[in-house]
Amino acid sequence: MDFFEFIIQEIELILIIFVRLTGFFVIDPVFARKNFPTIAKISLAFVIALIIFPVIDINTEVPFQSIPYVFLIIKEFFIGFIIGFCAFLMFSSIYVAGQIIDMEIGFGLVNILDPQINVQVPIMGNFQYILTLLIFLTTNGHHHMLSAVIKSYEMLPIGEAVLTEPFFNNVVKMFSNMFVIAFKISLPIIGAILLTDIALALISRTIPQMNIFIIGIPIKIVVGIFVLVFYIPMYLVILDVMFNGIYNDVFTFLKVMAP
Repeated sequence: MDFFEFIIQEIELILIIFVRLTGFFVIDPVFARKNFPTIAKISLAFVIALIIFPVIDINTEVPFQSIPYVFLIIKEFFIGFIIGFCAFLMFSSIYVAGQIIDMEIGFGLVNILDPQINVQVPIMGNFQYILTLLIFLTTNGHHHMLSAVIKSYEMLPIGEAVLTEPFFNNVVKMFSNMFVIAFKISLPIIGAILLTDIALALISRTIPQMNIFIIGIPIKIVVGIFVLVFYIPMYLVILDVMFNGIYNDVFTFLKVMAP
């Protein structure tokens, strides 16, 4: 191999590393937001690719044929996408929990537009999502996710990813865990509103002249916000479990995709 071919192969390897990082940046909850400019995402992915290229062990020979090279790019992009998708799915459980909470306290018909994803999101879900994102950044969660992308080259070298039955089983398991986490987050408020409904039902039976439908809505809102404020310390514990679950899911996917 002459010097020119060596340079070409090194550039192709850097571009393949860049592709995996790009797949991660496309969907990761932190880097995929629209207030993070696209040029900045591409530049950051390329700079990281240049930094980690000398330190990772690459034994894969890049195919010079067009079709195998295209398939290799698609495969590497998919690996990065899966790593970011693990975080995205866990953060989506926050919106699901917010929707449940809003339905319980009476905010079910009030949604706001999230300009980052161009969809209407629940008020409480948006509040909890922003709080979760701030805590994630404060605890350097984005650094850990980038570290997971770099470590993925040790567990899953370039071009060696395979899709097996355990991979699809883990995808289904992640979706089910998303709803379980959402239910756990909203459970304190669900319990408080249930007790409030029981109390209002007893009041309506005791004092029939009182219009429970009129006073019930503001009472549920006050109770829901009161419980939401006081269960934030417990919410931080849930976030710790959720963040650890993100990292575990990432490495689980890398293991089941390894040949």
